[in-house]
Amino acid sequence: MDRDGLASDIAIVGGGPAGLFAAFYAGLRSLTARVFEALPFAGGQLAALYPEKTILDVGGFPAVSGGELAAALERQARFGSPDIRLGETVVGLARDGGAFRLTTASGGTHAARAVVLAVGVGQFAPRPTGIPAIDRWEDRGVLRTVRNAKGFAGAAVMVVGGGDSALDWAAELAEAGARVTLVHRREEFRGMESSLVRATDAGVEVRRSTVVDGLAGAERPETAMLRHLPTGRREEVAVDAVVLALGFVADLSLIRAWGLPLEGRGIVVAPDSMSVVPGIFAVGDAAAYPGKLKLIATAFGEAALAVSAAATYLDPRAQLQSGHSTAHAR
Repeated sequence: MDRDGLASDIAIVGGGPAGLFAAFYAGLRSLTARVFEALPFAGGQLAALYPEKTILDVGGFPAVSGGELAAALERQARFGSPDIRLGETVVGLARDGGAFRLTTASGGTHAARAVVLAVGVGQFAPRPTGIPAIDRWEDRGVLRTVRNAKGFAGAAVMVVGGGDSALDWAAELAEAGARVTLVHRREEFRGMESSLVRATDAGVEVRRSTVVDGLAGAERPETAMLRHLPTGRREEVAVDAVVLALGFVADLSLIRAWGLPLEGRGIVVAPDSMSVVPGIFAVGDAAAYPGKLKLIATAFGEAALAVSAAATYLDPRAQLQSGHSTAHAR
């Protein structure tokens, strides 16, 4: 039992899209749910890294920003009044009799009869930049994400990176009125060609095969020192802000400590989303199975399947199919 004397039917570890939809579906199945999200807000990486990124692959939304989608998912998740605990990192998971005991970094102990892991691909740490003394500028003109692109209208912004995030942020900032320089250490970009076309059409100045050797300024960076790798040519570029879109390194050590077999960066699951440990399910990027398609849309279906399978795990008399959600309309 928890310290508060209550045990939930399902503990959901992770408050991103998959975890929030699992909480909503638990409400449809009349199951009590407790959600643990390490970040101080719901939405996971969607809200933390891509609040203004346009999402195109969610049914019913021809286009929606990451922040808008995260907010809508949180509102939907509260359908069944789940206990959503923000800023709570689960660090321990063990079977305790007929249930599971979860411990958090704050020292909390929680009991649940089943567990849904919606932890993405593990805990994240920023990828090293190679820029000397970069920590000096963190949150003082050097950012890992942009929460309000319009706030940079008229500013000189340098985006560093070569993946989809770098291309998308460069385009978003330029379309919001910023003067954007995109710096990538390689000649070819890893992101989609359409994203590069969008960025260049928006007026982004692209510097290929170029690295940032350092930043200079007083309270905030004012100049970026660039070096063209093939020629060694150096150049100083005025900046008001630098966005590091280099991605993150995933740490899977906690998942491994729970004794769950991994395939790549996902937990191996059966067709009903259950792991090798009965009562523990995995969904979204945390789940691995043949033919896996890593989309938010896919994660929604996996969340519904996992919760329904958890319902039958908790009560074999329960039907896997819950009926149409329209029957629950309020």
